[in-house]
Amino acid sequence: MLSVNMKNWTYSRYNKGEFMALITFGANPESIEEDRLEYYVTVLQNEIHETFQQTFNSLSDACMFLNANYGDWAFEDQTAAKTGCSTCAAH
Repeated sequence: MLSVNMKNWTYSRYNKGEFMALITFGANPESIEEDRLEYYVTVLQNEIHETFQQTFNSLSDACMFLNANYGDWAFEDQTAAKTGCSTCAAH
């Protein structure tokens, strides 16, 4: 079974209809002072509207949460070669 892990999290996500669940990273004023990143499990609707976000201090915790809550959705590797008409530059 494919899942998001510490090696593929930057280019993998889960999809279900118009929703996608993925991990991103960032910081807030406190974490910047501590020189540390935060990891965000985020669900987007139509790639634009954020419908859910939860913050984690470790990437492994974010991966475990994402897989446990969205692992039954379709797994997508963004680096995989795409085929078909929708992959052309005109779309």
